Amino acid sequence: MGKQKQPPHVFCILAALLLAATALTWLIPSGSYERVFDPATGQTVVVSGSFAYTQPSPVAPWRLPSVLFEAFSTGSTPKLIFFVLFLGGAFEIILKSGAVSALCAWVVRRFQRRRAWMIPAFVGVFSVFGFTMGLTTASIILLPLGVAAANSLGYDAKTGMAMVMLGTNAGFAAGIYNPFSVGIAQTIAELPLYSGAWLRWLLLAALVTVTSGYILGRAGPSRSSEAPEFLPEQPPPTWQQRLVLALLFGGLALVMWGVGTWNWGISEIAAIFLVLGILCGIAAGFGANQICGLFTVGCKTMVSGGLTIGLAAALRLVLTQGGILDSVVFGLLQLVEHLPPWTQRLGMFYANAVLDLLITSGSGHAAVAMPLMVPLADALHLSRQSAVLAFQLGDGLVNLVSPVSNTLVSCLALSGISYQTWLRYFLPLVGLYLILGTAFMLLAGAVGY
Repeated sequence: MGKQKQPPHVFCILAALLLAATALTWLIPSGSYERVFDPATGQTVVVSGSFAYTQPSPVAPWRLPSVLFEAFSTGSTPKLIFFVLFLGGAFEIILKSGAVSALCAWVVRRFQRRRAWMIPAFVGVFSVFGFTMGLTTASIILLPLGVAAANSLGYDAKTGMAMVMLGTNAGFAAGIYNPFSVGIAQTIAELPLYSGAWLRWLLLAALVTVTSGYILGRAGPSRSSEAPEFLPEQPPPTWQQRLVLALLFGGLALVMWGVGTWNWGISEIAAIFLVLGILCGIAAGFGANQICGLFTVGCKTMVSGGLTIGLAAALRLVLTQGGILDSVVFGLLQLVEHLPPWTQRLGMFYANAVLDLLITSGSGHAAVAMPLMVPLADALHLSRQSAVLAFQLGDGLVNLVSPVSNTLVSCLALSGISYQTWLRYFLPLVGLYLILGTAFMLLAGAVGY
């Protein structure tokens, strides 16, 4: 019996894109736009109609290792990588305190006799972890609780998996304060961090409603082999876990206030989460050594995401040093500049949805897509906020289709559900998501978002 074929790792995909980009620097004529600093917005913007061809500067393949190091060590990339590591360390401490599991168990107890409300409650709770922390890995950790909760109510494992995973992903797609998608995309686009949140709040409400309704409509009865699995009696959250939850939600409220009032950026938010992780560790009763150890473990879980950001930055650097980034943008502009603005916005959204099938990492996707989308939006006289929204929707709404998604593969393995079975279940919802995404892109254009 042969080995099961594994999907390509995101590093392999990015490496192939790097080699392709290097080859393109030898094939595509170099060119550049003029850029000026706009004091009104604080952005460096492309001057429309200023594109001109320049002297070729192809990137030699043997220079790729040095380009990689340069990408990892210059510009905004180091700041983004350490931002991701700090968040990973803080969330590891919070998760190990058991506070999140205790919160979910409380939700189960509150709604166990109101079966119809259990699914919306779970979707709503897990969406919080998606739109505040971008914590899709919480799906993997808490999946057994979701399956047990579904079984205790007579639903099948697929429904339990969907409650947890689709709830988290709905929040991730809304991305109101998601540091890994919207945060990185807005940083690259030189927009105030987490600006334009009002539309993302509307999006969250729509996604939670549609997702909950879909899961309720597709909820299947528990099979006999699953029926014995009931939720054991859970003790109420300890005072330490309650304190951790209070610190967590207080920290998130502080971030929202700082972003809205003081225009906090990545540095301030990273500092808040560093302190939050330490305080939550102390509240949970962990010793200094344990806090340091858990923080290190959390950083380790984010190393793959950090390396993805660096590899994507290297791709951008190859295109820039090779002088073809603006040439690619100019070519795309020639294809779409005569189309109505609403089709241009939708084109950005659908293109990002296709790209997400290859790059499911929100941070890596942002680092690849936004350097192209920002100058394209400038040249088309579209707002950068719309470009971020197109990326965010394309990245989040189809995230759980791709077989290279670590979250999806892990959850399928834990639940014993095949990829084909999951696709049959999820694809109709993807169709609803794409309709919803289209509606929000059109709404963004209509209100001048």
